[in-house]
Amino acid sequence: MSRLEPLTVPATQQSADSAAHARFHDVEVILPQTEPPASAQMICDVFRAANDLFPDSGYRIGVRNLASSMRTAPAGWKPHTVIFLGGIASRWTPNAGEKASLQRICRQAQRCLFAGSAIFLLPETGLQAEFETAVHSNFTAAAQEEQLACAPAGTLTTASGRISTAISSFAALRLLVDFLRNDRGPFIADAVCDYLGLALGPAAEQSKVSLQLRQAAGGDALVVKILDLMQRNIEEPLLIRDIAQQAGVSPRKLERRFQQKARTSPLTAYRKLRIEKARQLLLHTTLPLAEIVAATGFGSRSNLTEWFKREYKTSPQAFRKQYYADRNLAGSPA
Repeated sequence: MSRLEPLTVPATQQSADSAAHARFHDVEVILPQTEPPASAQMICDVFRAANDLFPDSGYRIGVRNLASSMRTAPAGWKPHTVIFLGGIASRWTPNAGEKASLQRICRQAQRCLFAGSAIFLLPETGLQAEFETAVHSNFTAAAQEEQLACAPAGTLTTASGRISTAISSFAALRLLVDFLRNDRGPFIADAVCDYLGLALGPAAEQSKVSLQLRQAAGGDALVVKILDLMQRNIEEPLLIRDIAQQAGVSPRKLERRFQQKARTSPLTAYRKLRIEKARQLLLHTTLPLAEIVAATGFGSRSNLTEWFKREYKTSPQAFRKQYYADRNLAGSPA
């Protein structure tokens, strides 16, 4: 993973004179040490498509991790674009050596993109207070604890000067299209979108439970509207009759539509959304259980514990303890 890998540019061309070299645009994708190079495939495909369609695009891409990035970098390495590509399941915590590489890279790069859990690298760059950060819902509470300036909920990407953020690698595709547009013009950017089938429409839903219910309901407009209302009111849950009133329907019609389309009741759907939020907070923050109870509207520890056990067959405390035990085991030397 530490080798600089050109996409379509032969090695003999890479050693051409400085004038020819100037037309190349170096892109580095940097992954956590635990991630395989294949994790960067989708990102690489965008630049590869630009080169395939337009050979003069001149993108060269490398896939590395922070531990290897500076050690194996060519002399005079100064990448145009660096993409720190984290996942959305667990946070990215660099060690001391990686922090030093991170700081040097951010100083040298012309632009940096932090996606998914890579937002947790930002405090090490000294940049976190300068702009709003696009944060995946899994990491919102943890990011706030670390005093990152989080963009409003539902924001998929942000950009400020040479620093951009995205909630995930999928959301980052929007920014890559903007990069292509700025580098090579709108024609090439639009052609790459058509070639890859990138339909960059409105913001997508981030909740797995909500996505599953939307799919089960076949995208029914009323069900989607109700789910949006529920997600905006996790901390202080609304009564079903109040949700129905805001949606402009009777509670009876709301119940009937959910059962008919989503094969569940609105009350059950609402509770599943709140349990899902509790799970995210248990996994990705150090918040005490009492605060998680308050943040998910369950009213008491016993109430949350009862419903959490029904969903995950274990208590919230045991669930968190097992998660961190598994993480420590995975991080221990063989």
